[in-house]
Amino acid sequence: MSQSPLDLSGVFELEPHGPDTFVGESPPYSWGRIYGGLVIAQALWAATQTVRPEHRVHSLHAYFILGGDPREPVRYEVDRVRNGRSFTTRRVLARQSAGAILTLGCSFQAEERGPETQSPDFPRGVPAPGDCRQEWDAGAQRADVEHPDAPPRSWIWTRFPEKLASDTRLHACALAYLSDLNPMGAVISTHPDPPREGSDWDESMMGVSLDHAMWFHRPVCADDWVLFSYTGQGLVRTRGLATGPVFQPDGTHVATVAQECLLRDRRYRDGSR
Repeated sequence: MSQSPLDLSGVFELEPHGPDTFVGESPPYSWGRIYGGLVIAQALWAATQTVRPEHRVHSLHAYFILGGDPREPVRYEVDRVRNGRSFTTRRVLARQSAGAILTLGCSFQAEERGPETQSPDFPRGVPAPGDCRQEWDAGAQRADVEHPDAPPRSWIWTRFPEKLASDTRLHACALAYLSDLNPMGAVISTHPDPPREGSDWDESMMGVSLDHAMWFHRPVCADDWVLFSYTGQGLVRTRGLATGPVFQPDGTHVATVAQECLLRDRRYRDGSR
């Protein structure tokens, strides 16, 4: 986890490079690779540039292919799969010199009238972000909620650190940026032999994100606090799944996230066990 802020003011300043092609830059993340949430957010913003403003994203599905190099720009190539009256579909390929680093499919919908209901409840016992210890992760403010007696899960308050324009499409992309902060924590919590409390888990385990999905239910203010409530769905050999709703502080369910992760035990792989 990066313990210092980063300048994220240029995250959504994509430069056009020909028809439906955009180039984005990465901040210098301390771990030496591009943060996956950045590539998702920039890919979604690139797709948004090719969609009519009245169509808003309602879902995305992404696959991580290679780790990105933050010293090199990322090229986003947008494919206009479908332009419909109610729905618009886009496919985005993110590339660097080493090859594709991510593919993303996303769908947009024009607003329609209909009923509104909400099933997920805001978790009980979650303190306000101001009552939690706050840190910086991938340039964003983050406050983890401890829950030693709870089922396998990860509760995280976070917010995008830059003040965003009022464009709800931009806030959706900023929420996508935040969504990759710690689904891995919920997966690790399902491990039968998790790292000891206070230890650095990546000393004993190697984890990477494989694929990522989001469903956007309601507009959100991503530069204000939101709660990601991830639950670990278990491990099958080296793959685990985390899923969960995203809430505003007033309890409004604004999005749902699912991520599959690869989790390998270094102690088995290096022969020490």
